[in-house]
Amino acid sequence: MRSSSGHTRRRRILILAASVALVGWIAVDLAAGRGLWIGAGRYFSGLLGRAGPTRDLLSGFRRAAGQRDQRPVKLRVWDWWSPSTTEDYARYFDELETIFEARHPDVEVIFQAVPFGNYEQKITTAMLGSDPPDVFQCSVNWAQGLHDRGMLRELNDFIARTPELREDQFMPSAWYHNQRQGRVFGVPHIVDAACLIWNLDMIRAEPKLRGMFETGPDGKPDFRRIRFKAVSDWDDFRRIAKLLTKPGPSAASTRPAGGEAKQAGFALTAYGMGARLFMPWAATNGVRFQNRAGTEALFDTPATAETLDFLLKLYWEDRVCPPFRRELTAHGQFQEGKVACAMAGTWSGKYIVRNTQGWMGFGMTAFPPGPRGGGYKTLTWANMMVMSSRSRVPEAAWEYIRLVCGPEGALLRLKHLQQNSPRLDFNMGDAWAAAVRERPYLANVPRICASGDPLHHTQVQAVQDEVQWILEYVLLNWPKVQAGTGKFRDSAEAISLAARRVNSVYSRYGRMLRAWNRRQVRPTEKKGR
Repeated sequence: MRSSSGHTRRRRILILAASVALVGWIAVDLAAGRGLWIGAGRYFSGLLGRAGPTRDLLSGFRRAAGQRDQRPVKLRVWDWWSPSTTEDYARYFDELETIFEARHPDVEVIFQAVPFGNYEQKITTAMLGSDPPDVFQCSVNWAQGLHDRGMLRELNDFIARTPELREDQFMPSAWYHNQRQGRVFGVPHIVDAACLIWNLDMIRAEPKLRGMFETGPDGKPDFRRIRFKAVSDWDDFRRIAKLLTKPGPSAASTRPAGGEAKQAGFALTAYGMGARLFMPWAATNGVRFQNRAGTEALFDTPATAETLDFLLKLYWEDRVCPPFRRELTAHGQFQEGKVACAMAGTWSGKYIVRNTQGWMGFGMTAFPPGPRGGGYKTLTWANMMVMSSRSRVPEAAWEYIRLVCGPEGALLRLKHLQQNSPRLDFNMGDAWAAAVRERPYLANVPRICASGDPLHHTQVQAVQDEVQWILEYVLLNWPKVQAGTGKFRDSAEAISLAARRVNSVYSRYGRMLRAWNRRQVRPTEKKGR
């Protein structure tokens, strides 16, 4: 009751204060010879002026109230990062807006947050409507598709006059999804990669694995940092996972593959095992998922089947993984201290620290090379800032991209979001070095991101749907497959079916794209006649 009455009291005080301010504002306007409604309009214009979705409406209010618009250029910025989700995003966007508007006093930045799950659809709809965004963050999942449909402006002319945003300023792995045959339609501002996360406390407790740590200036292991090449190859990974697996009291009877361990060496996910989780391992064995144009699957190879066999051995033969359960996630098991190694992403560190009340006893590596591979690999992708092909203020849009994707924007994201950057100058700078000293788990992140093959980028969700059930079936039912009673003769047959189904997705998308382009060309042809 006390809390409820206190809340009511505070609400009444706020209402009273707002009312007093409104009355005072209107009184000033009346004394100055302005009308009652002009005073009210000016008040609410100032009150709501910072809310992005209402700014266009409020511009009309200001004009009706006799106010001159101090920022006539309206720059519409869309993002799935939302200031309403965390204070980190709120602080980041607030400082970004403050810096940009101070340098461009005639421009007003109007942010609109769009949930990631609806983003592509909203963008496509907006581009066909009357009020498209001028500039927006774009995922690699959609960037080339939007460019194929003519929705993104090519940026080569802008980049040519902006040395700090040229290709040679970025990791090569980050300059892939943003262009096609030299036609650049985005500038990368973040770079992510799949990785392995390791519980360093568990490794330290196993004397045979002390060599996995970096060596300090005194020649002793630095137990805060794992070496980038801590695992030499797939066989070494199996050896390490076995050493880090500690059997539990019921290990002999919990599951056919050998029971549930007290501490598992590696968390392998069967449910939800799609291309995105499988392909980092396949990349280490020399496999590429698709061709550069995104029109053909390239993974129907013996090397891909060999990759699936390797993962099957970890679970069914080596017995180093927790049992497959739909409700269990690799991240959850790792954070609970039940597994020594799991698949994650280079962005995962800050969330692990948050979810474990500050624990930083973990490190990250790329994936060790397979028998047909050529080195340490992963999958890398760099989301980007892009300009709408229908932007009404391209110069202002480019200046915004220049701030976000340049050195200053990279430092802002490190400051507020603990986010790394694809910029080469950033990774060699003092700010990143300080971040690594504070959070040692970040030490290998630049090398991991630089070692990656490109993430597949055509019809990502449709591809996931076609591949996932096949990989799930093989992982869950491998004993049946081996006994000749499963849906597939072996892993190679399963991979071959997955490739055919992915190619059917690409064929459908190609037909859809050609139909789209025909619809866009016809009005122009008629007009020309």
